[in-house]
Amino acid sequence: MKLSSDSRLRLIAKLGALALFLSTLEYLIPKPVPFMRLGLANVPVMLSLALLKPSGYALLVLLKIVGQALVTGTLFSYVFLFSLGGSVAAAVVMFVLYRLLGRQVSFLGISMAGALASNGVQLLLAGALLFGPSVRLLAPPFLIMGLVSSILLGLFTRRFAQASSWFRDAAGDSCREGATPPIAGSEERPKTDLRLITGLAVLPAFLLQPSLAGTFILAGAALGAAVSAGRKIRLLPILLVLLSVVFANLLQANGLVLFSLGSFSVTAGALQIGIKKACTLIGMIYLSQFMVSTRPRLPGFFGRLVSLQLYYFEGITEKWRGLKDGGLLSRLDALLYRLDEEPAGARSDAVTRASRQTTAGRGLMVSYAVLAWGLLIPGFLGMIP
Repeated sequence: MKLSSDSRLRLIAKLGALALFLSTLEYLIPKPVPFMRLGLANVPVMLSLALLKPSGYALLVLLKIVGQALVTGTLFSYVFLFSLGGSVAAAVVMFVLYRLLGRQVSFLGISMAGALASNGVQLLLAGALLFGPSVRLLAPPFLIMGLVSSILLGLFTRRFAQASSWFRDAAGDSCREGATPPIAGSEERPKTDLRLITGLAVLPAFLLQPSLAGTFILAGAALGAAVSAGRKIRLLPILLVLLSVVFANLLQANGLVLFSLGSFSVTAGALQIGIKKACTLIGMIYLSQFMVSTRPRLPGFFGRLVSLQLYYFEGITEKWRGLKDGGLLSRLDALLYRLDEEPAGARSDAVTRASRQTTAGRGLMVSYAVLAWGLLIPGFLGMIP
């Protein structure tokens, strides 16, 4: 491509915003464990193989990872590690495959290879952080789901690349130039985000808490903090995470046998470890959601690019509802052409939301930090179970 620097950055931000939109749709689908993904956000990444230079491709992958974490509120949780590891592995494999084989490999093959790499890395992380040796039981359904979804995504990406006028224009260096959106985030926003600062102070105490009761209390407080900031609590994902993590740990017998179901024994130690890991994971997700706003103020070049990505993301979520004619492919095509039109009220909405989220739960968050560190010493001394 021979796009100007400004046009190239806006193209990267548009693809990153599309990845956020698709990731948000996927986030609403209940999953047994939160790191399980269909990989919808990889569609723009695969398209970018034919649109961007290696540096732009790497920037888009990083933008996708950080943007997903900001929008879903998982930046400071275990889920971010899964997203980081899986996304980087998939991106590297897809890029190498595309560069080595070029047109000899289709988007279908690229998608399947990327999914295999991503799922492999995520299973390794799941074994190390959550499930231990029991991860081998999760591997078959996880890999099968990844294979099926990668085939569907590969076929969809190939079809979109063939049918999209926007994609042909971008690949042919005839991208439409529209109004230049604000990159530097000139909206009035609070200079200090107390939620972020106190949340960072809480994280070490949360992770170091040795007590099950202490972990349960901190996880409950994290849910309360998230609710105070306007976040919605979805009970089904919480229940699925709790059941899946606990069950996986019960497969490794540990301690006193509480009861048996045939040849399967439920042991006290395994049950306690499973509940503690599940509470830690759930608590960190909601603590992260409380800490992270949807329009953060980030410094430097990459921070401005993230702001531009989120600007386009607001445009996508607003304009998508207004596109009624045509099928999915034609609506996506029209959406990408119209992204440079500024979302109505985007700046005022961002100011109102940021102000509300910064003020909401401030006292609760400070109390939460005190609680987290206050429970640490009794936990280590065995004063709480």
